[in-house]
Amino acid sequence: MKDKVSFKEKLAFGFGDVGCNFVWTTVSAFLTLYYTDNVGLSAAVVGTIMLVTRLLDGVTDLCFGTILDRTHTKMGKARPWILWSTPMMAIGLILLFNVPMGLENTGKVVYASVTYVFVAAFAYTASNLSYNALLSLMTDDQQTRASASTIRFICTMITAIMISSITIPLVEKFGWGTTSVIYAVLSSIAFMITFFGTKERYTPQKAEMKEDISVIESFKVLFKNRYFISITLLFVITYLIQGAGSGIGIYFARDILGDAKIYGLITMATMIPLIFGLPLFPILTRKIGKWKCMMGGLALQMIGSIIVLLAPTNLTVVLIGLVIKGVGVAPNTAGLFAIVADAIDYGEWKTGVRQDGLTNSATSFGMKVGTGLGSALVGWGLALGKYDATLAVQSESALNVIKFLYVGLPIIGLLFAMIFLGYSNIDKIYPQIEEDLKQRREK
Repeated sequence: MKDKVSFKEKLAFGFGDVGCNFVWTTVSAFLTLYYTDNVGLSAAVVGTIMLVTRLLDGVTDLCFGTILDRTHTKMGKARPWILWSTPMMAIGLILLFNVPMGLENTGKVVYASVTYVFVAAFAYTASNLSYNALLSLMTDDQQTRASASTIRFICTMITAIMISSITIPLVEKFGWGTTSVIYAVLSSIAFMITFFGTKERYTPQKAEMKEDISVIESFKVLFKNRYFISITLLFVITYLIQGAGSGIGIYFARDILGDAKIYGLITMATMIPLIFGLPLFPILTRKIGKWKCMMGGLALQMIGSIIVLLAPTNLTVVLIGLVIKGVGVAPNTAGLFAIVADAIDYGEWKTGVRQDGLTNSATSFGMKVGTGLGSALVGWGLALGKYDATLAVQSESALNVIKFLYVGLPIIGLLFAMIFLGYSNIDKIYPQIEEDLKQRREK
């Protein structure tokens, strides 16, 4: 199947991550700050809520993956779930940032827990898992997938820069509640662009999907896919780094660099080189393959992180390190989801069963657990460092924890990412997979 996927459709696909990020970048970057400084919850409680929820989220991912594999509608498999989950995402975001101030502390904890579970474990699971699966259903061409992933993450980075730059000024003017409503509306518009602007070209036949096999048998088939475990672990460590970085970034800007509004600047230092680097990814993959590009990207991220570690209080040094890190993030950002689509093809080639939903749910499980661990580490770390929201200047122990979470933790995580990526090289056998699957489908 080599149907042409236009640039317009790739851009419409990319808008899905715009929708996701108006919800999830806002949550990951600012919810901890909102809970600790505005709602009055302790950092340790916030960290625990986020970790427990993300572990539950991982379970719902696996359940939804089996549902997605068994979804057949006139709209396709993934697109209808993008449509159905959009209002859930919007309502959930608004609920998160509107904790009733009249509640006692226990009531606030219960409210925060219930609303966070609703958004993370249900709304975002249905939305993001179906969105990730959409890529493998739009096309089976490796280069087209790489190109669509690149456009997707350019949209992601632009959105992340905008959110990091305008959120604090918006909150200062309108408050968290109104700001969440604005973001919820923008998120819904972006999701609708994806729903109406994309097409599922490949819908596996029931015989190919083997839907008569049990859920347990489906998981047995999944574990025959040697790449899904290493890729899932790669998702865990990648999103642990990202979750911790997003959650602690605003604290690093305010308490280490001296101004909360610098958060937008340090975000741009990473995102702008990432935006310029992403279009090079499809070009480089044609020359040396995705795996080599991604491994080189991890090395650059390591170099950038070490530079920041050398002088974390010097804004100029921090910006230089983040720029280098941003260049390195580009191939990993675009490549990570593209290799999932390749792993789905590998599973079909190896077992004869195509598992778009379940394979994506396994990697999404890694993403959710990683983000949960990263967010929990922020909460627990702040508590361990005796962070006090009422103080204008934090204690030395709190400042040390903030610097470790923003700089030291990513260095440790990147070492593990290199190990996991080392076991995820599908490029070396993909030409054979592509040719064999083409012959099967032609029959």
